[in-house]
Amino acid sequence: MPKVYFQSSNGTKFDLKAFTGCKLQEANFHKYSWGRASTQKQFGEVLDRFTKDAQLYSAKIIFRGSVEDRREQVEKFHFETERDITQMKFGRIYWGSDYIECFVIDSDTHPGTSPYETENDVTFYCPYPFWIEEQVIDVRPSEESIISTDKGYRTEDNLGYPYPYSYATAPNTSHFYIDHYAPSDFKLIAYGPFYEMYVNIAGNVYNVNYPVRANQYLTIDSRQSTPADKKCFVTSESGIETNVFDYRNPNYPLFKQIPGGSNLISYIRDYGLELTIFKERSEPR
Repeated sequence: MPKVYFQSSNGTKFDLKAFTGCKLQEANFHKYSWGRASTQKQFGEVLDRFTKDAQLYSAKIIFRGSVEDRREQVEKFHFETERDITQMKFGRIYWGSDYIECFVIDSDTHPGTSPYETENDVTFYCPYPFWIEEQVIDVRPSEESIISTDKGYRTEDNLGYPYPYSYATAPNTSHFYIDHYAPSDFKLIAYGPFYEMYVNIAGNVYNVNYPVRANQYLTIDSRQSTPADKKCFVTSESGIETNVFDYRNPNYPLFKQIPGGSNLISYIRDYGLELTIFKERSEPR
């Protein structure tokens, strides 16, 4: 059975499968539905698109132990979930390696069926109704010699592969595989120093013409839920963030999703990349 736990925005975890403390007794995490937008015809309708509303999950959490232990655990849980709401910061439900962002918007606490139990009926509200599984691809800079050409492109020989694949490949390229049925959002971090980031992923160029010094890094986040000033920014050595969205190359879509299956990353490989793929599902695995 997978690990199941709730994590508040503050990072506090509540194991929902523990024998003591708190345990999830009932939940409907594997229930989902799609809506549809369509045009009515004389006979039937024409489907325009599928839609999905925000997800609500009902759950029963059992707190076990002495009166003092139960009181402490319930108050701690309510403290964390209420703080999430007042600060407008998501908590997360984890089911194995999948998670969904949420708030606890309903709570009903009452005695359990056993004198050593307290029941808490809650509703998890998930504005973005998809479970996420993250896949991280780490591309390290090559340690081989790099030769600069007059066009600013670079070539290198005898590259090692940072992943357990054995494909024939051209210099400066790395293979990776996404085990998913749909294109995915991503977060790309490029670690300085470099004069500009020019990376080809799955046939699309991600290009930001902004210099990044050593100990700084550039972040690109394609998710719709990401605030505008967090979509493309540089983080300095001291943690100061600078929005560099206007320095993107408008000839290429900076936030184009990455398709599932076998893909290539191609760039000059004199700086490191960390690519996080957000694979979305309607229910956890």
